Amino acid sequence: MTQEELLERVKSELPDSPGVYIMKNIDDEVIYVGKAKSLKKRVKSYFDNSPKRPKTYALVSNVDHFDYILTNSELDAFSLECNLIKKYMPKYNILLKDDKTFPYLQIDMNERFPRVQIVRRPKSKPGVMLFGPYVTGTRISELLSLIKSAYPIRWCNTNFDKKARNERPCLHGAIGNCLAPCVSQANEDEYLLMLQNVIDFLNGKTGDIKKQLRLRMDKFASELKFEEALVCRNNLKAVENIEKELITTLAGEKNIDIFAIDELDEVYGINVMMIRAGKNVGQVSFALTDVASEKNEILLQFISNYYSSGANMLPKEIVVKEFDDNQKEMLQGYLLTTFNRAVKVTIPKIGLKVELLENCRKNVVEYLTHSKERIEKKQKMTTGALDGLKDLLGLKRLNRIECFDISHISGTNSVASMIVFENGEPAYKEYRKFKISSEIGNNDFDSMKETLFRRLTDLKECKANFNKRPDLILLDGGFGQLSSVKKILDELELDIPLVSLAEKNEEICTLQSSTPIVLKKSDYILKLLQRVRDEAHRFAITYHRELRGKSLKSALSDIEGIGKVKIQALLKHFKSVDAIAKASEKDLMSVEGIGSSHAKTIFDYFHKDITR
Repeated sequence: MTQEELLERVKSELPDSPGVYIMKNIDDEVIYVGKAKSLKKRVKSYFDNSPKRPKTYALVSNVDHFDYILTNSELDAFSLECNLIKKYMPKYNILLKDDKTFPYLQIDMNERFPRVQIVRRPKSKPGVMLFGPYVTGTRISELLSLIKSAYPIRWCNTNFDKKARNERPCLHGAIGNCLAPCVSQANEDEYLLMLQNVIDFLNGKTGDIKKQLRLRMDKFASELKFEEALVCRNNLKAVENIEKELITTLAGEKNIDIFAIDELDEVYGINVMMIRAGKNVGQVSFALTDVASEKNEILLQFISNYYSSGANMLPKEIVVKEFDDNQKEMLQGYLLTTFNRAVKVTIPKIGLKVELLENCRKNVVEYLTHSKERIEKKQKMTTGALDGLKDLLGLKRLNRIECFDISHISGTNSVASMIVFENGEPAYKEYRKFKISSEIGNNDFDSMKETLFRRLTDLKECKANFNKRPDLILLDGGFGQLSSVKKILDELELDIPLVSLAEKNEEICTLQSSTPIVLKKSDYILKLLQRVRDEAHRFAITYHRELRGKSLKSALSDIEGIGKVKIQALLKHFKSVDAIAKASEKDLMSVEGIGSSHAKTIFDYFHKDITR
């Protein structure tokens, strides 16, 4: 449809009520999802003659038709918009990965003698205390080091409800770095009292830890242990540096996230400052390209996406500048209905929070300024290369690339990998693994044919986890691989573009010509194909090693004269079955309990297994 036809459809069909609109291109691909209090007014603004931002022009020029869904309220429209963005991942919307890899410190009070642990995907359950997130690994490592140096809490994973007491402590207990509850040297009440001091420190109270570090420093100095005393002094300085970062005016607040947005050369940036217990635990910045919306709408969409991994990410308060009262209430309502957690959204006018917002904004500008070249390069390597590949192959649509690879040793433990790139980047949740039939053996062609037949049959039958259609299938090899897979596509009556990348000269082989396409080594299109191919290779090898390791581990018990005790000793020494299989007889004899005859038996067993 032309822009004039789209505008006429808006005027004649769309109601003046809340809902979600879904923009699609000529290939029926969803390229943008938006919400509106008035569908008619909002969608009309895309196709009338009003001034528009360059990214909005780019969006409109790609719109062929649109759908819409009516909702009871703007809040319902906002919730539906968030769900549809996750489902379709449109090009012109905010796209963030669901996984948040920020580390937390966790103390599970349900344990006897609780530990302090680093976790990256915390789960809410009663009795579990979380501190963080900590944006950089350095900060969390520093905190753990401080806690270890000041408090002799346990760091082992002993289950005190199941395990009997030890006769003697481990090294940490012997040298006084742990109260050694494993040998009944620690009273549980005494231990929990000490742990409360650790909790106080993680909540920003530094008085006790400074006292403990000074006591230990004086003790080491009196014993002439100057190196240990120096470590304590350095840790005291680290605590003082942490104190300087305390935001004392906000010390009474629990958790606050502050969001600021700015723009540089048509690229939006967002900075998130995380304050926990009045302490700035870090800031993180994001660059957003190809987004087509107003600044406040972009920020609203971003925040809903940012917390999509779960309630553990949610603070007590969110501070923003760009929202109006309606957007403020909408976000509060969305977080309450989605996570059953009341979060206060603040739009400050004066005071410290305004200063913190300005600090975030400056960080955004700084980030965009120094990251401009990196952002542009990433765009060229991902969506830019994808668009170039689409034009090179004459495709109407190209977003999802699937690549397959085979891995085995002399035909044993044959496996295949299927990896997926979307928008020019790995879509790890879409990766799949295949075990190849043992009858095929050392035949890569037949292995690939089996893999593709299974995958494409599942696609045709719309089986769960295999129902997404690839826009392009990439193979590792030449024209031979292409022709064998083409037969499978024809047999299943599927029309999916195929290309292969011949590794020797990195030539792109297609079904349209017997002459391969040769690109410069510096071409971003070639680099994208290489990244996809190499990722499939890596994933296949990783799966093969995993299976081989399992089979070898089970094989250990089949070796004559090697019982459980010797197996445990071997694994403890070499760390993996693969390392045992590669060890020499001399290396094997270095393990306690493994003599020359046992070493020869083990070596011969694995040597024969690898070469046969």
